[in-house]
Amino acid sequence: MKTSNLQLLKDPTVIVLAGGHGANDPGAENGRHKERDQAIKIVDLMAAQIRSRGNPGVTVEIAPHEHDTEDSIRWVNSRYGIGDAWVLEIHRDSASGLSPDDASNRCGVYYGTSESSKDVGEFIRAALIRYGAHKKSWARPDSASRFGRLGWIRQTRPAAHLLELGFMEGKNDDAHLEKLARIGASVVYEAFTGEE
Repeated sequence: MKTSNLQLLKDPTVIVLAGGHGANDPGAENGRHKERDQAIKIVDLMAAQIRSRGNPGVTVEIAPHEHDTEDSIRWVNSRYGIGDAWVLEIHRDSASGLSPDDASNRCGVYYGTSESSKDVGEFIRAALIRYGAHKKSWARPDSASRFGRLGWIRQTRPAAHLLELGFMEGKNDDAHLEKLARIGASVVYEAFTGEE
């Protein structure tokens, strides 16, 4: 059953997940670890975890992993319109000077310009912390990103948000990526369905 209390998520029945970067863009790097590869792994784990809940009111789709951001946006827009889906691009952030716990577990969400997109972003921030992310996890408008605005949010026809799940300077092992996927899946599922 779908009973989201968030206005923006009342109509869509499809969650679309996309790994950040993709194609030939590795994204942030930390030694041998590449953001693109980790984002893909997290997306696959999140999709499996959301599907495993067996909710017939929720369909999860994954944008093709070989697509870069622009191709992912085109893929989404060719399949979904306003109100059809909620799309999320998954990233890992990068910054120096953070404690190991902070770098490993601080998460965030970028939201769009509408008040309803901001409401979803604020819900996600609070839920990230509730499900185990660092207390400094954040929600920001996409205009606060270093790119000034995010195509993923501005150019997709359906509602879109961008999740940053931990920093590359923190833990990068499989167990930690699984933890981040569990947090992300729990947050997305609760926001979309109103159920924990």
